[in-house]
Order: sequence, then structure tokens, then C-alpha cells
Amino acid sequence: MKRTFVVIVSLLLTCHVLSNTVTAVTDKQQYAGDQLHTLGLMRGYTDGTLQLQNSIKRAEVAALLVRTLGYDKKDVAGTAKTFSDVKNDSWAKNDIQKAFKLKLIVGDPGGTFRPDDQISYAEVVTIMVNALGKNQNLEGDWPTNYITKAKQLGIISQGDNGDIKRKVTRGEVSLILWDTILAKNS
Repeated sequence: MKRTFVVIVSLLLTCHVLSNTVTAVTDKQQYAGDQLHTLGLMRGYTDGTLQLQNSIKRAEVAALLVRTLGYDKKDVAGTAKTFSDVKNDSWAKNDIQKAFKLKLIVGDPGGTFRPDDQISYAEVVTIMVNALGKNQNLEGDWPTNYITKAKQLGIISQGDNGDIKRKVTRGEVSLILWDTILAKNS
């Protein structure tokens, strides 16, 4: 009985460790995160770190882009959309609404936004292309058309052909956003 308990606990701990693997932060991601933090765009945690190795939620990316574009303390004209899964008391409700009005996001076909879901690489790239206003007349299907455009704009590298459905980290979003800012200013 005791042996069975030890085996079960060991298996549970192993599964927990494997499900919480830490992604190493690259030097480029760290630099981008530090730059965004210095500019007041990327917010850190109470312990003073940016925790760039952690995943990032869809609501956090919406808020980050609204801050980056300078609309965090401004009203945005346009028609709001009620996302059925964004609560009225959500910390990110106003930022999600602003991101929608700015045409950065559209939400899901069912009228949801999934604010607490981790965001995928394809979704982040799409938002960045939208932020630059370069989403007109894209040929092909989503997300390949946005990935192609992002490569043309220099938002992501030409050789970046990774898993477009993978969930990204705060560090990856920092680097993509920093490269988007640089692309906008070049």
C-alpha cells in the first residue's frame, strides 16, 4: 500500500513538472522585454521581474497593444462589441474593447474573446500586422497570409517557420512587439 502511494505521488509530481516546462528566454527576448519595460509598456510582477519565460494571455496582449499605441488613457471612437466571456468587472474589459475598436482583434465567431486563454503565435502575429494597418488585400488563408506579411514587414524573421499554433511566452511577445515597433519606425 505504501509503495503504491509513493509510485502514484511520484507519477503526479513528474506529470506536474512536465506540464510546467520552462521556456528559456533568449538574449533578444530579454533585450526587447527590458526596452518595453523601460518605455512603460511591458509591466512586471510585484517581485520586480518580467517573467518573460511565462505564458501570456490574450487579454494581456490586448492591453499591451493598447498601451503601445497610446490609447490606454484615451477614448477610442467606434462601435463596441460585447464579448460574452469578458465580464463587466474584468481588469482588461476596456483594453479589449479598445483593441476591438482599433481593429487589432476581432474575437471568435461565437462572440467570445477567450481573455484568459494563452495566445498563439499566429494570433500575436495577426495582431501586430493589424496594428501596423497592413492587413488589407492579403492573399491566401489565415494565418499563412499574416505570417507572410509579417515576414515582408520585418516583424518576424524570414526563416521563422515554427509551429504557428503554439502558445507563446511573454518573451516571444516582447520580441515580436519590439520588432513591430522597429518595423513601424523604419
